[in-house]
Amino acid sequence: MQIVAKWARRAENLVSFTALAVLTGSVLWGVLTRYVTERPAVWTTELSGILFTWVVFIGAMTAHQEGRHIRVTLLVDLLPRPARRAVLKLAEVAVLAFLVYAAWLSFLMMQKGATRPSPVLDIPFSWVYLATLISFVGMSLTSALRLLGLMEPPLVDTLEEVL
Repeated sequence: MQIVAKWARRAENLVSFTALAVLTGSVLWGVLTRYVTERPAVWTTELSGILFTWVVFIGAMTAHQEGRHIRVTLLVDLLPRPARRAVLKLAEVAVLAFLVYAAWLSFLMMQKGATRPSPVLDIPFSWVYLATLISFVGMSLTSALRLLGLMEPPLVDTLEEVL
């Protein structure tokens, strides 16, 4: 299981770093052609939007795995330990239900996007929506593994550690 997780993390990093590098190059090329030459490269705007989607959703998956999404735990922290554990389990179940539903909607969007090409690059929109599907499926798997006790919950900084 550890080997699979290690390779999945490497693939995730490769995809996000590659998308970010190409996104940066695309934006720089778009700025260069717009302000230096007389013929702006119109494809850079579309490619940047597509790659930004990939960077955001793969980054969201990474943030979920590392427990770095924003959370407000003031009321939960005031609960006694048994009640706190129960509320956190209930929250994880609710998050898992949302993520599975979002993955399903992403799958439906991907199917619809297969027949609709992007205006400039002529890329099927299913490639754009694939990022959301991968992200929500990955986050769903993370939540399910945590609920089953097969994956450790992320370490959460306490207020004392932050200050």
